[in-house]
Amino acid sequence: MHDDHTPATLSADALRSEARAVAAELRTAAAPAQAIEASGGGSKHRGLPETLRRRFIDVRTALHNRGLYDPLLIRFDSATVAQASNAEIAERLDAVAASI
Repeated sequence: MHDDHTPATLSADALRSEARAVAAELRTAAAPAQAIEASGGGSKHRGLPETLRRRFIDVRTALHNRGLYDPLLIRFDSATVAQASNAEIAERLDAVAASI
């Protein structure tokens, strides 16, 4: 359930700004101890701070709710295909944010 401060209810400008902020944090996040591609899925294997992990999921949900679906962003926590790296996710998140 989202409240008035979550990305699901943000304006397009605010969502774009939040997406870019999350992308910037993903770029500077420490790499996980285990290779993401071999983790078996789930975003908790990334070793990200819980607040950043949750912010990304909220932003991705808000984008999806606006009809902006990107398969690479799903690879953040996929268990069925190789996960994308933090850098790949950040790059794509910036590109999607630019399209809002």
